[in-house]
Amino acid sequence: MSQAKSSPPTANKSPAFLYDSSNIDWRDFITDGCYYKLLNVDLEARQADMIVKFDPNSKCMYHRHTATVTTLVLEGEQVLREVTDAGEVIRIKPAGSYSIGGVGEVHVEGSGDETLILFFSMRTDGEVIYELLNDDLTLRKAITVEDFYNDWHTKWPNDHKK
Repeated sequence: MSQAKSSPPTANKSPAFLYDSSNIDWRDFITDGCYYKLLNVDLEARQADMIVKFDPNSKCMYHRHTATVTTLVLEGEQVLREVTDAGEVIRIKPAGSYSIGGVGEVHVEGSGDETLILFFSMRTDGEVIYELLNDDLTLRKAITVEDFYNDWHTKWPNDHKK
Protein backbone atom coordinates (compact mmCIF):
# COMPACT_ATOMS: atom_id res chain seq x y z
CA MET A 1 0.00 0.00 0.00
CA SER A 2 1.48 3.32 -0.97
CA GLN A 3 1.23 6.40 1.19
CA ALA A 4 1.32 9.93 -0.03
CA LYS A 5 4.18 11.91 1.38
CA SER A 6 3.68 15.47 2.44
CA SER A 7 6.16 18.06 1.39
CA PRO A 8 7.98 19.98 4.08
CA PRO A 9 7.02 23.64 4.38
CA THR A 10 8.94 25.87 2.04
CA ALA A 11 10.99 28.80 3.18
CA ASN A 12 9.00 31.10 0.90
CA LYS A 13 6.35 33.01 2.74
CA SER A 14 2.98 32.91 0.99
CA PRO A 15 1.46 36.26 0.04
CA ALA A 16 -0.88 37.90 2.53
CA PHE A 17 -4.51 36.92 2.21
CA LEU A 18 -6.59 39.48 0.33
CA TYR A 19 -10.33 39.62 0.88
CA ASP A 20 -12.11 40.44 -2.39
CA SER A 21 -13.89 43.67 -1.59
CA SER A 22 -14.17 44.92 -5.17
CA ASN A 23 -17.98 44.65 -5.25
CA ILE A 24 -18.69 46.10 -1.81
CA ASP A 25 -20.65 49.34 -1.66
CA TRP A 26 -18.38 51.09 0.87
CA ARG A 27 -19.59 54.27 2.59
CA ASP A 28 -17.57 56.80 4.59
CA PHE A 29 -17.50 55.92 8.28
CA ILE A 30 -16.67 58.40 11.05
CA THR A 31 -13.03 59.30 10.20
CA ASP A 32 -10.95 59.88 7.06
CA GLY A 33 -9.72 56.64 5.50
CA CYS A 34 -12.42 54.53 7.21
CA TYR A 35 -15.37 52.96 5.37
CA TYR A 36 -18.15 50.54 6.24
CA LYS A 37 -20.87 48.31 4.84
CA LEU A 38 -23.74 47.18 7.04
CA LEU A 39 -24.63 43.55 6.37
CA ASN A 40 -27.56 43.12 8.74
CA VAL A 41 -29.29 44.98 11.57
CA ASP A 42 -31.78 43.15 13.75
CA LEU A 43 -33.63 45.51 16.10
CA GLU A 44 -35.34 42.70 18.02
CA ALA A 45 -32.07 40.85 18.65
CA ARG A 46 -30.26 44.18 19.22
CA GLN A 47 -27.52 43.14 16.79
CA ALA A 48 -25.65 44.86 13.97
CA ASP A 49 -23.20 43.13 11.60
CA MET A 50 -20.84 45.01 9.32
CA ILE A 51 -17.51 45.04 7.59
CA VAL A 52 -15.13 47.95 8.01
CA LYS A 53 -12.23 48.97 5.81
CA PHE A 54 -9.30 51.19 6.81
CA ASP A 55 -6.89 52.69 4.30
CA PRO A 56 -3.22 52.06 5.20
CA ASN A 57 -2.16 53.87 8.40
CA SER A 58 -5.71 55.06 9.18
CA LYS A 59 -7.60 54.91 12.44
CA CYS A 60 -10.97 55.64 13.97
CA MET A 61 -11.56 57.73 17.07
CA TYR A 62 -11.63 56.69 20.71
CA HIS A 63 -14.74 54.72 21.54
CA ARG A 64 -16.11 52.57 24.34
CA HIS A 65 -17.88 49.30 23.59
CA THR A 66 -21.12 48.72 25.46
CA ALA A 67 -22.00 45.64 23.39
CA THR A 68 -20.40 42.25 22.97
CA VAL A 69 -18.32 42.44 19.79
CA THR A 70 -17.16 39.54 17.64
CA THR A 71 -14.29 40.53 15.37
CA LEU A 72 -12.62 38.69 12.49
CA VAL A 73 -9.65 40.30 10.70
CA LEU A 74 -10.19 39.51 7.03
CA GLU A 75 -7.23 41.36 5.55
CA GLY A 76 -4.22 43.30 6.84
CA GLU A 77 -3.54 43.80 10.52
CA GLN A 78 -5.67 45.48 13.14
CA VAL A 79 -3.77 47.89 15.38
CA LEU A 80 -5.56 48.43 18.70
CA ARG A 81 -4.57 51.22 21.06
CA GLU A 82 -6.36 50.33 24.29
CA VAL A 83 -6.74 52.62 27.27
CA THR A 84 -6.20 50.74 30.52
CA ASP A 85 -5.57 51.76 34.13
CA ALA A 86 -1.88 51.18 33.42
CA GLY A 87 -1.90 53.46 30.36
CA GLU A 88 -2.10 52.81 26.63
CA VAL A 89 -1.47 49.26 25.40
CA ILE A 90 -0.91 48.54 21.70
CA ARG A 91 -1.97 45.16 20.33
CA ILE A 92 -1.58 43.88 16.77
CA LYS A 93 -4.01 41.32 15.35
CA PRO A 94 -3.01 39.80 11.97
CA ALA A 95 -5.40 38.51 9.28
CA GLY A 96 -7.32 35.51 10.56
CA SER A 97 -7.47 36.79 14.14
CA TYR A 98 -10.80 36.20 15.85
CA SER A 99 -11.94 37.71 19.12
CA ILE A 100 -15.10 38.09 21.14
CA GLY A 101 -15.63 40.48 24.03
CA GLY A 102 -15.40 44.22 24.00
CA VAL A 103 -17.85 45.28 26.71
CA GLY A 104 -16.24 48.21 28.52
CA GLU A 105 -13.15 48.36 26.29
CA VAL A 106 -11.92 51.84 25.38
CA HIS A 107 -9.66 52.01 22.36
CA VAL A 108 -8.78 53.37 18.95
CA GLU A 109 -8.41 50.84 16.17
CA GLY A 110 -6.92 51.14 12.77
CA SER A 111 -4.60 49.69 10.20
CA GLY A 112 -0.90 49.17 9.85
CA ASP A 113 0.95 49.78 6.59
CA GLU A 114 -1.62 47.84 4.53
CA THR A 115 -5.37 48.06 4.00
CA LEU A 116 -7.35 46.52 6.86
CA ILE A 117 -10.72 44.82 6.43
CA LEU A 118 -12.63 43.60 9.49
CA PHE A 119 -15.92 41.83 10.15
CA PHE A 120 -17.80 43.01 13.25
CA SER A 121 -20.88 41.51 14.87
CA MET A 122 -22.15 43.65 17.74
CA ARG A 123 -24.88 42.56 20.16
CA THR A 124 -26.17 44.58 23.11
CA ASP A 125 -28.59 44.00 25.96
CA GLY A 126 -29.66 47.64 25.79
CA GLU A 127 -29.86 50.14 22.96
CA VAL A 128 -26.29 51.50 22.80
CA ILE A 129 -23.70 49.60 20.74
CA TYR A 130 -20.75 51.91 21.50
CA GLU A 131 -19.94 55.42 22.60
CA LEU A 132 -17.82 57.78 20.53
CA LEU A 133 -15.42 59.64 22.82
CA ASN A 134 -13.57 62.93 22.72
CA ASP A 135 -9.78 62.91 23.07
CA ASP A 136 -10.19 63.40 26.83
CA LEU A 137 -12.42 60.26 26.83
CA THR A 138 -15.62 62.16 27.65
CA LEU A 139 -18.78 61.14 25.81
CA ARG A 140 -19.19 62.65 22.37
CA LYS A 141 -22.13 60.56 21.09
CA ALA A 142 -23.77 57.24 21.85
CA ILE A 143 -24.36 55.01 18.79
CA THR A 144 -27.42 52.80 19.05
CA VAL A 145 -28.84 49.78 17.24
CA GLU A 146 -31.49 52.14 15.89
CA ASP A 147 -28.76 54.39 14.43
CA PHE A 148 -27.33 51.41 12.55
CA TYR A 149 -30.81 50.33 11.44
CA ASN A 150 -31.53 53.80 10.04
CA ASP A 151 -28.15 53.88 8.25
CA TRP A 152 -28.78 50.45 6.77
CA HIS A 153 -32.18 51.45 5.38
CA THR A 154 -30.97 54.84 4.15
CA LYS A 155 -27.59 53.94 2.66
CA TRP A 156 -28.28 50.40 1.41
CA PRO A 157 -32.05 50.36 0.77
CA ASN A 158 -31.98 47.38 -1.59
CA ASP A 159 -30.04 45.10 0.78
CA HIS A 160 -33.00 44.18 2.97
CA LYS A 161 -35.98 44.17 0.65
CA LYS A 162 -37.63 40.79 0.38
